[in-house]
Amino acid sequence: MLKLFKIEAQKYRGLPIFRLLLVSLIVSLLFSCIQIFDSKTSADLASVVKVYQVWDAVAFVKVIIQPVILASLVSIGVQLENRHKMWKVLASSGMDYKSIYTVKFIYTYGAYLIMQVLEWLLTLALIKWRGYTVSLPIGRLVLYGLSILGISAVIMLIHYILSLKWANQLISLSVAVLASLMSVIMIFISKATMYVIPYTWYAFLIASQPEKVGDKFIYRIAAFDYYPLIASIILGLVLYQVGKRVKIGD
Repeated sequence: MLKLFKIEAQKYRGLPIFRLLLVSLIVSLLFSCIQIFDSKTSADLASVVKVYQVWDAVAFVKVIIQPVILASLVSIGVQLENRHKMWKVLASSGMDYKSIYTVKFIYTYGAYLIMQVLEWLLTLALIKWRGYTVSLPIGRLVLYGLSILGISAVIMLIHYILSLKWANQLISLSVAVLASLMSVIMIFISKATMYVIPYTWYAFLIASQPEKVGDKFIYRIAAFDYYPLIASIILGLVLYQVGKRVKIGD
């Protein structure tokens, strides 16, 4: 298995994996900065709602861009093997498909994980630098982070299976683009539908909810929704096992 990881690392040299992830990181930071630097008074800096809105902005932008980023990552990885029928070459050299499948997913997800953790650290650093005085809700942030990682794993596995099943990588990428567009629409018109569309699950993590009081809107913090965390763990395990049995497309 270690040998496979070394081979995988060599194959990814020169590919735009981290550049693609860097684009995702920059976009997420731009959206979080809009919220971070929107606070202009000491009351804003002491408001826990303002802190939640930073993470809410990131969760929303992930609905828009994350599926395309993740689909692109797995497409690049699978395309490496599709060239010159490398799946058959690797299999003929004594490496079974399940091991190759596992290593490729772990390597790709690991690259995403590194960039995701960096994004969170930079966001926290910006919040601290801006001068927020409110205590960060650590427990909730941990649950938020685990949910993001779980949802991203599910989406990555969906597109991993699509990329393996069909050699034409435009199929997987097209599904990602359409899913992102549909997810944005579903967020505003049908919460019930969101439960069965993994691409929308990031939106369940949005904590600050507007509530009309008199002539004004105030924001309240909704209770944490465990659904995306639990559902992503279950569905992720199922998809991972399904992927091991996919017949590689021509």
